[in-house]
Amino acid sequence: MPGPPDTTDFQGWFSATLDWKPADGLKVELQEQWRIKHDWGAYDRQIHQLGVSWSPEWNGVSDAQHLGAAARVTTRLDDTGENRGIERFFRWHVEHGAEVELGRWAIGSRLRYQKRTALWLKDGDDPSGLEAKETWRFKGTLSYNIKNWKLDPKIAVERFCRVVPDEWPSDGAWRARIGTDFKPGKRQRIKVMLQREWKGKYTPTGLTTSLDDFRLFGDNQWALLIGYRYRMKTQRKKD
Repeated sequence: MPGPPDTTDFQGWFSATLDWKPADGLKVELQEQWRIKHDWGAYDRQIHQLGVSWSPEWNGVSDAQHLGAAARVTTRLDDTGENRGIERFFRWHVEHGAEVELGRWAIGSRLRYQKRTALWLKDGDDPSGLEAKETWRFKGTLSYNIKNWKLDPKIAVERFCRVVPDEWPSDGAWRARIGTDFKPGKRQRIKVMLQREWKGKYTPTGLTTSLDDFRLFGDNQWALLIGYRYRMKTQRKKD
């Protein structure tokens, strides 16, 4: 008897981000992402995202926290099933993040709620018939500032908890990252990380409206992340 299929995939995630601080504590980000899949052999998706975050600078406690929101449009190639084609989705999220420094250590957390709806489906079906995908995400980060060393190590672990009907079993995924970032210029930053994401087998009861709701086998995805960020210079008025 044949065994389960190989569900391990190595991907590449690349991003370019432009951010701007129009006022103290306020940041606006415009980001483009490109992803490839099937062991770097096929196009996966492109993402356009606009985000804003605010860190209240009332005191040390509030300054270490932020509230954020973002909207993104994803164009994805779906090559599963009998038909293959481009699908498009809209996603928005809101989040709360915090970070505390303990000596050379920095510990961070992030709670995010996101909701994704379809804009276009490859088979021409009405996208409004596809149920929205809602997910809670819980993330923890840890980094260490090495003296006289620019490539400080950073790790992150995140849990995805998808909102499912009451009669369905809970579903979710784990994501772990390890890597570093550095500044090649005064307003530039480059991030390089290795990521692993894994999901278990999932066969919910009841009717399903998306292949994403049904997994006969778990999967294990690895990805190399390379991100470039440029911060626009803000002109401040002199008193």
